[in-house]
Amino acid sequence: MKNIKRIWLALCMSLCLFALTACSGANDAAVELEAEAVSNMQMLAENYINAFSEMTAEDVATQLASATKSKDYTMQTAFKSWESVMGDLGALVSYETATVTLGDEGYIARMNAVYEQRNMEMTLMVDEEFTEIQGISFSPEYTTGEKMTKAGMNTLMGMGVVFVVLIFIAWVIDLFKYISVFENKLKAKNAPAPAPAPAAAPAPVAAPVVEEEEYVDDTELISVIAAAIAASEGKTSANGLVVRSIKRVPNRSWK
Repeated sequence: MKNIKRIWLALCMSLCLFALTACSGANDAAVELEAEAVSNMQMLAENYINAFSEMTAEDVATQLASATKSKDYTMQTAFKSWESVMGDLGALVSYETATVTLGDEGYIARMNAVYEQRNMEMTLMVDEEFTEIQGISFSPEYTTGEKMTKAGMNTLMGMGVVFVVLIFIAWVIDLFKYISVFENKLKAKNAPAPAPAPAAAPAPVAAPVVEEEEYVDDTELISVIAAAIAASEGKTSANGLVVRSIKRVPNRSWK
C-alpha cells in the first residue's frame, strides 16, 4: 500500500511539474508576442512621424484630397489634424521612443517629438492584428500665454458672430414695416377701378335780353310828325302820309 501511495504521489508531482513547465512556456510566448507588437508599433510611429514631418502644404492638400475621394475617413482625419498644426511646429528636430499600450480596440503608441517651435505628441492607434490604422492625431504643446490668446480670439470671434447675427435680425425686423406698405400698394393695384363719376350738368346759358320796344299810344305824336313831314314837302295836308313806326335816335345836333 505504501508503495502504491508513493507511486501515485510521484505521478501527481510529475503532472504538477509538467503543468508548471507548460504555463511557463505559454507566459514566455505571450511576453515575446507583446514585445513584437511593441516593436512594430514603435516602428510604425517613427515611420509616420517622419512621413508627416517631411510633407509640404501642397503634399498634405493632395493626400487629403485623395483620402477624401477614396472615403478613407481615418487618414482624412489624420491629414486634417496635421494640416491644422503643421504651421505651429517648424522642422522636426528629434523624437523619443514611442510608449505602447494595449487598449480595448487595439494597440496605442504615444510618441513625443521635438520641433523647432514647440513639442508635440503623436498618438497612433492600430488594431490587434496590425491590419488597420484606427487613428492618428497630433497634439502640440502650447504655452499658457498662447492658450490664453487663442481662447481670447475664440471668444472675440464668437461674440462678433453673435453681434453680427443680432444686427442682421434687427435689420430684418426693421424691414417689416415696409411689408404692409407693399401689401397696400399691391391691393390697390389689384383692386377694380372705380366707376367714373357722372359729368356735371352744363350751367344754363342765360337767354339774351331782348329789349322790347315800348309801345305807347303815340297818336298825337304821329299826327304832329305827319304834319311836319307834309309841311316840309310843301303840302297843306298830311293826308296820304302813313307813319308806320317811330324809333328813338341818339341826340345829335340838327343842322
